[in-house]
Amino acid sequence: MTPLEETTNNQRTAADPARSVFVMANAGSGKTRVLTNRVARLLLAGSPPEKILCITFTKAAAAEMAERLFEVLGAWALASDEELVEALKELEGKEATEKSADDLAHARRLFARALETPGGLKIQTIHSFCESVLRRFPIEAGAPPGFVVAEDAQAMALLNDALDWLAAKAREDAALAADFDLLSLKRNEQDLRALLISASKTPDDLEEAAAMLAKALAVNPNETPGTIKRKFLGEISVDDLRRAHDGLAAEGKQPQAAAKRLSAFFTAANDEERWDALVKTFLVADQSKTVDRIASKATDKHDPWVGPYVNTLKELVFDEVQALRAQAIYEDTLALNRLAGALRARYAETKAARAMLDFDDLIARADSLFRRVEAQWIMYKLDYGIDHILIDEAQDTSPGQWAVVENLFTDYFSGAGARDDLRSFFAVGDMKQSIYSFQGADVSLFKEKEHDLGERLAKVTAYANIPLTLSFRTTEPVLSFVDAAFADRDAAEGLGEEGDLLHGVCREGVAGLVELWPLTPRPDKLAVNPWDAPVDAPEADHPVRVLCDRVAATVKGWLDRKEHLESRERPIRPGDVMILVQSRGALFRDVIQRLSAAGVPVAGPDRLKLAEDPAVEDLLSYARFALSQDDDLSLAEILKSPLFGFDDDADLFPLGFERGKNQSLWSSLRERAGERNHWKKAADEIAEARALARAQGPYAFFSHILETGSPSGRKRFFARLGEASSDAIAELLRQTLDFENGAPRSLREFVAWFEAASGDIKREMERENTSVRVMTVHGAKGLEADIVFLLDAHRDVDLKTIGPLLPPPREAGLPENLSLLAWSKAGDAMLTETARAEKTRLAFEEYRRLFYVAATRARDRLYICGVEQGNKSDPQAKATGVKSWHSLAIDAFGRLGGVEAGEEPFWNGGTEPALRLSCPQTAPVEKEDHAAAPAAAGAPPWLYKEAPKEAPPLRFAPSKLEGEEENEWRGEAQGAAYSPVAGGDRYFRGRTLHRLLELLPDVAPAAREAAADRLLERLAPEIAEDERARWREEVMRVLSDPQFADVFAPGSMAETPIAGRPSGAPESFMLNGQIDRLAVSDARVLVVDYKTNRPPPARAEDADPAYIAQLAAYRALLQEIYPGREIVCALLWTYDARLMDIPAEMLDHAFARLKLAG
Repeated sequence: MTPLEETTNNQRTAADPARSVFVMANAGSGKTRVLTNRVARLLLAGSPPEKILCITFTKAAAAEMAERLFEVLGAWALASDEELVEALKELEGKEATEKSADDLAHARRLFARALETPGGLKIQTIHSFCESVLRRFPIEAGAPPGFVVAEDAQAMALLNDALDWLAAKAREDAALAADFDLLSLKRNEQDLRALLISASKTPDDLEEAAAMLAKALAVNPNETPGTIKRKFLGEISVDDLRRAHDGLAAEGKQPQAAAKRLSAFFTAANDEERWDALVKTFLVADQSKTVDRIASKATDKHDPWVGPYVNTLKELVFDEVQALRAQAIYEDTLALNRLAGALRARYAETKAARAMLDFDDLIARADSLFRRVEAQWIMYKLDYGIDHILIDEAQDTSPGQWAVVENLFTDYFSGAGARDDLRSFFAVGDMKQSIYSFQGADVSLFKEKEHDLGERLAKVTAYANIPLTLSFRTTEPVLSFVDAAFADRDAAEGLGEEGDLLHGVCREGVAGLVELWPLTPRPDKLAVNPWDAPVDAPEADHPVRVLCDRVAATVKGWLDRKEHLESRERPIRPGDVMILVQSRGALFRDVIQRLSAAGVPVAGPDRLKLAEDPAVEDLLSYARFALSQDDDLSLAEILKSPLFGFDDDADLFPLGFERGKNQSLWSSLRERAGERNHWKKAADEIAEARALARAQGPYAFFSHILETGSPSGRKRFFARLGEASSDAIAELLRQTLDFENGAPRSLREFVAWFEAASGDIKREMERENTSVRVMTVHGAKGLEADIVFLLDAHRDVDLKTIGPLLPPPREAGLPENLSLLAWSKAGDAMLTETARAEKTRLAFEEYRRLFYVAATRARDRLYICGVEQGNKSDPQAKATGVKSWHSLAIDAFGRLGGVEAGEEPFWNGGTEPALRLSCPQTAPVEKEDHAAAPAAAGAPPWLYKEAPKEAPPLRFAPSKLEGEEENEWRGEAQGAAYSPVAGGDRYFRGRTLHRLLELLPDVAPAAREAAADRLLERLAPEIAEDERARWREEVMRVLSDPQFADVFAPGSMAETPIAGRPSGAPESFMLNGQIDRLAVSDARVLVVDYKTNRPPPARAEDADPAYIAQLAAYRALLQEIYPGREIVCALLWTYDARLMDIPAEMLDHAFARLKLAG
């Protein structure tokens, strides 16, 4: 049997719904195909779609699997009888049975059946599944009914708010303050904030955990570092110490140096100084060990007593240092856990107040729900709702997620859960690809669950453990390289392979290569950038820049000369190339920039830090300036941005340098706007946006900036930054909408929220792409490319990621959720030294697994490169003691035959050639799996054209019925927002008075005047104080006048929306408006519209007919809403505090004219 036949049989066995299966699948071995086929066979076997649960690691994986499944089922629905019979035989293999006409009809109906399943097929992430369970049983799970799931950015904002609250509470809580003081002495605020947020779990019983920790560290909880030192110093004989000092000082360079250090003990002013003198005398600088030799032979000759004494004393001092370290770790750990516990408690309260759950809550609440005795009926209902569980990427399943799955699985084959129906469990994974420990994945659990669950399954059902080792993805040279890279047992540590790593090759005879570039050398001295270059721009000869230029030139060369991808016999396309990095650092950013500069289509980063995107930074600066006109820095950033493109020398310098003393940049720009056209245009646009910021929320503000102007703000951003900024802009707008859904529409509050919450946004990098993809290895999991570059293969494990939070060693018997705090390796006690060593070992293992995942993304070609680090002497001798990917690659090439070396050094100034392992194309050319990707093209011209105007329905809104003043106030159907620069002051005044009359009636009369001042200061900061005082008095006269008592009576409503079509009006007549004040009583309905005209008309007959028409439309609709009640309409003129009743006959006449117009 050939390897292909064996693998095909294994895949069919794994997809057999009659068996429960654990599958160990190498990269590229077809696990998604197995998952899809298993679900298809479950459906064929008669399992209802709603009784199948398939849990994937990501939403993208779920979408891909669902897409593949529907492709299969859709093909069956349209296939002829002969085609369908062949497809089913291929699916089932030797176990296939003869298919009747009913069988074929059943297979064809599966597509529609799956589509029509209520809620759709259950192909979802574990978090989505838990969310659905909690929504079904919220009361039993203790979850808020209708809860909202907090996204990462929202959760981070709430955590930061909770930490701020905790810090403020510490002012009144001495215990909290002491804990903050202890930790803040050792870390700055930013680091401490990150540390507390990272400590996501704390023991439920901290007192019990503290007692266990004290025992593990061998410390006395009642002691402090001060008491320990005092006790030790009190036990030392000063006379003996002086005798030792005198003996050391007698002769010999080394003893005399020790005596000099020890002399500080006798002159010390306090115990702390005395202790320091002993430590400096007897221990090395980092206190990791004692000084090797203090007394010399000459000392022994002078006084034989001194040598043994100082040797004993130095060991005692070292032991005491260890005790002090343990005591410090004990105190710091408890302080951290107390603060973290208080933080999590506050965070939980905040979430509860908002009916919100985060992703961890979904798992924890579901697990708790399934464990509760009184919730057995829920398990019963779920048991009869799910017959088949499939787990994808099982190696990255966290302990909490496994607990949820096992709770579902517990009753499958025992007790009340036992049934005669076909039921099964399936899991597929690969220990070599477990790279998500930072998300809680525990690689050891996969092997553990495979063994434990496998034994339980084998007792009650047909069970199989199936390996899939044949790669359908990757060419022979790449796979041979991967096997060789991990041939050394040290390198293979953590991969989970019991023997040698061996990949079967399906694509035999297909052209492929692995190329190892020597590390880009560092010049002896880097060239200095010009003074005006961006501060983060690498120097032209910096190895990062040199490497990125080389990669960009390589890809550009392939595209320009139309180099063929031999396996497909077609020119290489940008979408064939994927560039991988371990982290988003300088190489990540620079290679995107250099590819773009070379004219190579590039998709941009796979994950954006939203707050660091240039377009978002500029929009946030715009918001900050809109909130504070004296913010010169933010205004300068706006003016330099793509929105206005001001030049430093030609524009900003004269505006900034030539302004008056204490004059703001904004004042200077407005004052001199007439000097240059683009200055005036900028001043007008900014003034317009600032006015909008006061009246509207963040979404309207940012949308206005992006969509107005000629060209629009969005086009201006794209012109300079490229369309790569579109994702960040879209995400910013999405976040404004999310914010407005749960908070007041305040631009100021949004900016504060965004700065606290802003995190990363992930861009889904589709499998088929027309541009070069640059992404992290973690982001590339599940993807592949014909050509892959490993750009930072020089980078090794970052030991900074190891500490200072450490999980307790299992053998210590401490609670798993107790976070040990040891600031550095130099400060470790024995307990934390063990914990740090274990965490480091796991990090090294995951580092190598990351290499495996990166290398196996390649289909045809793999390029390995990097830059030389500061230490040139031995690139393989890393400080961590672990070989980098590049060093592992060098070792692999040393084990392989047929390696070719270039004839010349690869880099100018270097000495090493590139190494290559390749094979020619001898197999037939492969067919494309999909239609040829279209050439990269720009956006179609129609995208940036105004949409053709449609014939609008006759919708009557206040802006269509009212005069100029109200048209500006309502802001409907307008071309642009109010601009103070344009001279429309009466409109702004009207809007402001309307706002005061909306808000102030709900304020207690005694506090109204002060509230009015505060509102005016916020709403009209540019209006002179005496003018604001007149506006305030105008409103206060109205509110204090008894004639308006009915208007502002308790229960009356402000800014009441009203929409509909009154009876008798034409079909095309639709009213959509907002009533300034509505007072409803048992007998009548009072409709009041505010008017701020100066001077107001004396009679209703002299009022603007549009005002009367507006009230007439309101009245007609209200007569149907409140039948039998008198509808009274009036205009309230604020200028002279007068209520003008509008006669009923005048309103009837006005509405009749409106109907004719409709």
